[in-house]
Amino acid sequence: MDADDSGGIRKSDEGTDAMVRIGIDTGGTFTDLVVADGDEIRMATKSLTTHGELAAGLLSALGKAELEPGEVESVVHGTTVALNAILTRRGALVGLLTTRGFRDLLDMGRGWRSADALTDPRWRRPHELRPIVERHLRRPVAERVRADGSVLVPLDEAGLLAEVDELYEQGCRSIAICFLHAYKFPAHEERAAELIRERYPDVGVSLSSAVAPFPREYNRLSTCVLNAYAQPLMQSYTRSVEERLAGAGHAAPLNFMTNDGGVSTPAAVSARPVTTLNSGPVGGVMGVQSYSRSLGQPNLVGFDMGGTSTDVAVIAEGRASTKRELELEHDLIVSMPVLEIHSIGAGGGSIAALDAAGGVAVGPQSAGSVPGPACYGRGGEVPTVTDALLLLGWLDPKTPLGGEIRPDIAAAERAFGPLAEGLATTPEQVAGTVAQVAIHNMAEAIRQLTVYRGVDPREFGLLAYGAAGPLAATQVARILEMPRVVFPALAGVFSAFGLLEGAGFDEEVVPVMAIASEEVAVGAFATMRETAVKVRERFGHPDAHAEFVVDGMYAGQRWELPALVDPTHSDPAAHLAERFGEAHRRQYGYQLPAPVQIANLRVRLVVPESRAPRPPALTRTDPARPHAGRDIVVGGERVTASVFRTEELAAGQIVHGPAVIEAPSYTGVLVPGDVARINEVGDIVVELEENVR
Repeated sequence: MDADDSGGIRKSDEGTDAMVRIGIDTGGTFTDLVVADGDEIRMATKSLTTHGELAAGLLSALGKAELEPGEVESVVHGTTVALNAILTRRGALVGLLTTRGFRDLLDMGRGWRSADALTDPRWRRPHELRPIVERHLRRPVAERVRADGSVLVPLDEAGLLAEVDELYEQGCRSIAICFLHAYKFPAHEERAAELIRERYPDVGVSLSSAVAPFPREYNRLSTCVLNAYAQPLMQSYTRSVEERLAGAGHAAPLNFMTNDGGVSTPAAVSARPVTTLNSGPVGGVMGVQSYSRSLGQPNLVGFDMGGTSTDVAVIAEGRASTKRELELEHDLIVSMPVLEIHSIGAGGGSIAALDAAGGVAVGPQSAGSVPGPACYGRGGEVPTVTDALLLLGWLDPKTPLGGEIRPDIAAAERAFGPLAEGLATTPEQVAGTVAQVAIHNMAEAIRQLTVYRGVDPREFGLLAYGAAGPLAATQVARILEMPRVVFPALAGVFSAFGLLEGAGFDEEVVPVMAIASEEVAVGAFATMRETAVKVRERFGHPDAHAEFVVDGMYAGQRWELPALVDPTHSDPAAHLAERFGEAHRRQYGYQLPAPVQIANLRVRLVVPESRAPRPPALTRTDPARPHAGRDIVVGGERVTASVFRTEELAAGQIVHGPAVIEAPSYTGVLVPGDVARINEVGDIVVELEENVR
């Protein structure tokens, strides 16, 4: 099918010869690629991310797949282009049009202050220090719509165009428009956009009513401004990727993973780049959700340790947890449905240093991939987690990282030299401390989404992925008393694998903002049924199924929570209260005897990907013998670990820790007491000592 600009997956019309689907995830250090042929993974590979020109790294990874022209059915891409543009302030020069009286809302935000503001009188919000839109480019417009939709002040079209003329003269080629109550009554915004496009066809326009049609003025404004800021760069990037794919003979449709686990066309994400901010990490979460089904483990925590950060996500009862807001910096937010991912600055490239008290701190600063950890031999000189793991023997100095970088252990020792000297100890001992600090930081990240919400991590397995996730996973699980850990066969390219699990969709949002009385609930369910008919006619796909979501909160709360409902239920009010209570309990560990306030109704038509690819079945029947032994340091103790290569393992084989599992795209460590079983496709399922009978 082909989808319009509203979103949705596109598939090739070339016929049965185009059978290969590709997932490509561009990360901070590596660009990962997975090729699926039907329901089987044909190959996986990695290539260094080329930060100067991201599309080049993507094509480099694709070149390793050696695919024939016309063989590709579809490409799903995970990218952080829009996110990086915002975080590094390399976006467009944006002009902002707001209702008169709301010009300074960007600086006011939600009135929140960081804890640092309590002790530092010079503290300022990040937007004040590094504004997305300079104040002189924020222009008030005479117009005002009341909350009930009545017009208090008509739109001053001449005044609006005069402001736009000045913004254009100052170089603004991207304009954000956010008027009061436009989430429900968008006529003024839509007319303003029409006027701007007539006069300046080369100017991009972002409407808050189109980008984020949700209540709460600042949330909508922030989302709209960030969209306008990233839009020109995203448009350029999507065009470049499409052209490069076509130039390489791959004319298959390109789709992008979105924040909520769907996939959208280049046109759709160019119009709304904020929908892709968490694109790559979301791919990993979709992979974990898929594994929860295939492994028969409905409760899993996804644990992705990459080069720059560690990302954690919770799958409860087979479904990823979601939230209604993504905070990029203090009070700089994107307000829309997103899969919930908690990130900390503790990855392989995280820098180790002494804190103010003289203790060892790890992250959040990172060496990234350029220059990268000292052991990369690319000019890095500061000690990182990857350097520490190399000194501890967890990584093999003879095995190239990511297949491309041969680690330099001497450089890692030099990097840890000053830190060791300052602590009057050896580089290896400091490396052990750095590893333990990083592991405890990662365990704390999991507590944020479990223990602190009343959820018991002992009822969850830990699925570890990323090039470095399996290195620390069983030690993290021990701290939290989790019963088992899984190293998926594609751990090193798992986010790229998860991209292939994305679903095509189209969605309609209906704002409500009312307490769910019997009358309101009945009306809401009727509206959802009517909206479903409209969306189905627009989407036009016979295999699409409808999902009905109420974004609600308990009366008096500030944050919406999505709850799936059945709009055909005979008792709408009771059903809504029950389903919202279940969602609240699943997310926060409890529910309240309080009325539910409905913020929005969302009707989504979904076309799930019916093919769930898995690695090919293992063919070896004889258990592998370790090809070497290697001294590793675990918890300050030196032990001799058996070293296994994944390509030599047999289905059903048992491996006892201490051991090192080496795969082409990841390395896993089993500490004493770990007992691993290899399943039929090469996933490594580790039971911790106290759970082995």
